[in-house]
Amino acid sequence: MMCCNCQNPFENTLRYSSPAHGGWGVVRMGHLLPESYQLFVSPAACGRHGAVGACMQGRKSRVSYLYLREEEIVSGGYEDQLLEAVDELLEYLASHNKTPKVLMIFVSCIDDLLGTDHDALLMQIRERHSDVRCIFCHMNPTSIDTSVPPPVNIQNKIYSLLDPVSSHDDGVNMVGNLVPLLPNCEAYRLLPQMSASPVRHLTDYRTFADWQEMSRSRLNLVIAPPGEYSAMQMQKKHGTPYEMALTSYDPLQVSQTYRGIAAALGADCPDVSDYETRCAEEMEKTAKALGGIPVVIDEDSVARPFDLAKALLEHGFALKRIIAQNVVPTDQQAYEWIRRHAPQIEIVQPQHHRTLLFHDSMPDCLALGYNSGYLTGSSHVIPADAQQGHWGYAGILDMMRLFREGAAHSTDLKALIDAAGLVV
Repeated sequence: MMCCNCQNPFENTLRYSSPAHGGWGVVRMGHLLPESYQLFVSPAACGRHGAVGACMQGRKSRVSYLYLREEEIVSGGYEDQLLEAVDELLEYLASHNKTPKVLMIFVSCIDDLLGTDHDALLMQIRERHSDVRCIFCHMNPTSIDTSVPPPVNIQNKIYSLLDPVSSHDDGVNMVGNLVPLLPNCEAYRLLPQMSASPVRHLTDYRTFADWQEMSRSRLNLVIAPPGEYSAMQMQKKHGTPYEMALTSYDPLQVSQTYRGIAAALGADCPDVSDYETRCAEEMEKTAKALGGIPVVIDEDSVARPFDLAKALLEHGFALKRIIAQNVVPTDQQAYEWIRRHAPQIEIVQPQHHRTLLFHDSMPDCLALGYNSGYLTGSSHVIPADAQQGHWGYAGILDMMRLFREGAAHSTDLKALIDAAGLVV
């Protein structure tokens, strides 16, 4: 559905899923945990997309599947079969010198319907395999509209494995983002000036033991919305405070974020005025370089599409359309600003059943994100999936680079989607 001036552009209808829709998937997210292995337990159809994604992304060697048949579910032999599968899998991995430090058992929504006693199963697994930590994780699409949907739940499961420490150092953790910040991000220079060092991220570590260093950090910075719940739980468990430091493409907001971090650290904020000025100038220069090309962005390309949309409008971009199924709470303020100050902006729900009629093609637009490219039919697509390391002023500058390159070159959308290995 497309809406400009209607009071509520979001409808809850039958859902359409385009072949360009998708993200990382919980299997890929779980694989960020070093020295971990996954056992996916579900009916075959539920695990197929994750298995295909693992093959496409070169991660198949770290995940096995136990596919359940109807008779096993109905008869109640499901739990016994799961225990046997764990024994067989860990015995096999040990014989090949690949015993993991953590076994992540993924269950699907059918497990919730069966009411499996995970605590009892974990107790039995620990008795048999005391050298391997084991946790249950969920791939449950039915929880997508709850306070702990799958992308939030899997991050919390990962960070729940951090052990408490007796003291903290001056480090800070970046949580919520699935890839590290850009290597040239100014945060690596500014944070140490606030006595916050080292900057830690899940992807920095190759061993489970080394990853435990993240327990020592004095502050968690929530870079993306799915990390907030994990940060809340770490505050309860470790006593580590957290600061919301969400990625933003508004230079003024980035400056405010740095001031918030400084306050949380009890430090003075370094002068960031030059960074702020450079970003504003670069955005205006990029808008002029595009020459009025209509811009379309989608919710799969950035964590907070309305934040980006507001920043683009304020700096002269010819934003035409935002493709978003709904508004996440952390993007609500920017959404309301757009509805007040730019009511002409089209808002399209990518999963609305009328979307598949493809009445709203825009072949000459600049599309940010695979879904934007597919739904508009554009030949200028910027490959972005909300996980490109963008944060701070460096993230703004890099996004401007992507915009200029996207406008200058035609793209093969199918090749981009194949390379991305998207998982619905």
